[in-house]
Amino acid sequence: MKRIANPMPLNFRNPSKVRGVRKPQLVLQFGSSQYTEMGLFLVIFLAVLTFFVAMAFYYEHPKAKIPHGFSQRRKLYIFHYIMNFGFGLAKVLEKVGITSEVDFLRAVMDGIPPLRDKQLFIRDLRFEKVEVRIYQSKSSTTGQRRGILYFHGGVGLFGSIRAYERTCRYFARQSNSVVVSVGYRLAPEHPYPGQYSDCLNATLYFMRNVEEYHVDPALIILSGDSCGANFATVICQILLNKRDLPKVRAQVLLYPGLQGLDFHLPSYQQNASVPLLFRKLVVYFCFRYLNKEPSVLEDVLQNRHVPESMKQKYKKWVSADIVPDKFKMRDYIPQKPTSYKPEVHEAIKEILAITFSPLLAEDSIIRQLPECYILTCEFDVLRDDGLLYKKRLEDNGVQIMLKRTFYVTCYAMFVEKALKITESNLKTNKESGSNKPKISGKVKSKTFQTTLLLSKMAVAYILLVLFLAVFVAGFVLLILGAMNFDFSNSEIPPGVNEPVKLRIIHIMLISRAVVGRILENIGICSQVNFVRYLQDRKILQVDPKLLIKDLWFEKVPIRIYQLKAPSASQRRGVMFFHGGGWVFGSLETHERLCRSIARESESVVVSVGYRLAPEHKYPAAYEDCLNATIYFMKNAEHYGVDPANITVCGDNAGGNLAAAVSQTLAGRSDLPRLRAQVLIYPGLQALDFNLPSYQQNQGVPPLFRERAAFYMLQYLDGNASNLEEVLEGSHIPMDIKLNYGKWVSPDHIPQKFKVRGYKPHVLLDCSTEIYETVKRFCEPNLCPLLAEDAVIQQLPQSFILTCEYDVLRDDGLLYKKRLEDNGVPVTWYHLEDGFHGIINSFNTDWLSFPSEKRALDNIVNFLKSL
Repeated sequence: MKRIANPMPLNFRNPSKVRGVRKPQLVLQFGSSQYTEMGLFLVIFLAVLTFFVAMAFYYEHPKAKIPHGFSQRRKLYIFHYIMNFGFGLAKVLEKVGITSEVDFLRAVMDGIPPLRDKQLFIRDLRFEKVEVRIYQSKSSTTGQRRGILYFHGGVGLFGSIRAYERTCRYFARQSNSVVVSVGYRLAPEHPYPGQYSDCLNATLYFMRNVEEYHVDPALIILSGDSCGANFATVICQILLNKRDLPKVRAQVLLYPGLQGLDFHLPSYQQNASVPLLFRKLVVYFCFRYLNKEPSVLEDVLQNRHVPESMKQKYKKWVSADIVPDKFKMRDYIPQKPTSYKPEVHEAIKEILAITFSPLLAEDSIIRQLPECYILTCEFDVLRDDGLLYKKRLEDNGVQIMLKRTFYVTCYAMFVEKALKITESNLKTNKESGSNKPKISGKVKSKTFQTTLLLSKMAVAYILLVLFLAVFVAGFVLLILGAMNFDFSNSEIPPGVNEPVKLRIIHIMLISRAVVGRILENIGICSQVNFVRYLQDRKILQVDPKLLIKDLWFEKVPIRIYQLKAPSASQRRGVMFFHGGGWVFGSLETHERLCRSIARESESVVVSVGYRLAPEHKYPAAYEDCLNATIYFMKNAEHYGVDPANITVCGDNAGGNLAAAVSQTLAGRSDLPRLRAQVLIYPGLQALDFNLPSYQQNQGVPPLFRERAAFYMLQYLDGNASNLEEVLEGSHIPMDIKLNYGKWVSPDHIPQKFKVRGYKPHVLLDCSTEIYETVKRFCEPNLCPLLAEDAVIQQLPQSFILTCEYDVLRDDGLLYKKRLEDNGVPVTWYHLEDGFHGIINSFNTDWLSFPSEKRALDNIVNFLKSL
């Protein structure tokens, strides 16, 4: 029989066995060459980067829609993809524990600081505990300068003084002004209203001490972009009542976000998918800014958070009817009325406060505001916020200048353009001696250096192509290596239906394991955490037939699935324990299976998220499942469940846990009796890994013989140093083997299951030293097949599913015999073409198998018969 290598576990068995300490090593063969983990590091690293680039293109290209009216569309697409690549990379770095997603993105957005500016004095100070950076011209002046308080954008989560360094320098130089850039605190560490409070405090301090910075108190301007423009608007409204302070001279608002009332205005519809700010992202960032969970995001997008009375009250100010018709010509469809949901309003009611939505301020406030410059962008979701505020200001007699542009870009570019327009007007006013700016409406266009831009674009394209080529090459090498390993080390018997699908699954598992091992070796994250993270990425759509809730039963996380349809009587209950070798698996990995069981069998299913090895060793998983089951049995009626009709169910390691829990509860007189147990290809013993199924299927993916023993050792104590002895059978003393031979022996396996490549294994004795490390393998709570007959006889009706091409097949057959010998009714279903894990095969339609449906149908039919 060919020896099978093992690419999956945390500790890999060295092919060159050395007594004592073994150094784990993974060797993959690519053709005639051998590459160790570090040799594969570059390939895997490039493959991971390729994955993120490909995902950014795959997911974002269809979503991003750049209108034809926008110039340099390719440049914006490239910038958009780079941003999505950054977001994906940031999320991975957060998951593996290197840095948080927000901190990484902030560091990237800060960029490279510019060189020293010879024309400016630049100082970092604190205004009322708020960090500021002040920019003052070195050139002399006969009088006082104007002062500009600048509040940066970044949706309240990103942006900083450093990120807007170039913008503020440019403005200070070109307008000959003193610029104060405010570094307000950011969400989510400092949620609303911390940001605008910092901006307000810094403004108050500056206005009270303007002469210290040689600023004319009558020439103070509040400015900001995006959410910074929101802060500038709110502060300008608040300062109207400050009689002890000089009046604000003007406000400069660059593509401001000013309301959270209506997310169906024309610009929100027309530019919903225009980079860089999607409509959905606007609402999502509102939730993050307010430190709220975005659970009702979709409802807010449909405006279900606004009471009808409030809609009617503010309709005169916030309505698509007020937006000029010329802005509605491009893909605008009036929104149909939506129903108000009080719970949604309660979850995010702060979004309608004046300090968040200054567009909703009363006319008595608006008419007192200083003159205003507003910049809007045609292809920006926030365009109509600016247009509506412009109309409100004009209706209340406030002098207004609106600059409308067809460009869409980020941060500094627009800020520079808009502020340059403003400072030219301010210069004109200063020279003419007028206290009020004269609005000319003429904007000088800057001539772009076409040759330089084309050169930069060419270099960017070349670098991008080179990077993509390297990424693709690395990815291809990884897949080829995984394919070579699969074909060299696995055996898929002819009886397996659709073997190509099984090979694809195994290749994906190998690739995932190798990447995880590389990340572990370079110190990014453990292989286990990486694999768990990928397993949990399966997100299903909302099920219209089920009510799904995450709860806690006795400090154990559970997920309960209940049918929404009413029932005339109490339903049956199913406690489900997921598989995964006690090391992997979660509520997410078996979500689809639990949904199917709940729907098809019309049962209340409780999926248990027990603690995993090796962090939590035996008996942690067993205790969690037992405690959750006892809690459910005591409170079954609260969930509409008949206490006399509760079944324990599990696959793989979950089948082991279900059997152990069932045995423990068999003798409990203070609880209702379990109605049944459903064991799906369970692993029930660790005494003999040389039973016929372990020999015959030792190389059948996805569960190799070595992996089965390895996972059992991980569950026991997290130490796989005795893996070789466990596989050889030299870990249990001869007298104990002979004692349990009446239950665990190839002699009890029907002859028809031994015809395919089985050779009797010679029994080996073991040393006391090795037995001491694994002696708990003889405990029934760990290996339920070893329970005494007195316990077995009390067990409830049972269903056992086995698969022909599964190493654990004989564990199920032996337990079936023990149950039948003790008079317990057993329903046995055997998949002749099945393999381990088939019932939850990859949770995808295109990688599913016909046997999966047959197995699930039999389980459901059994449950319905109870």
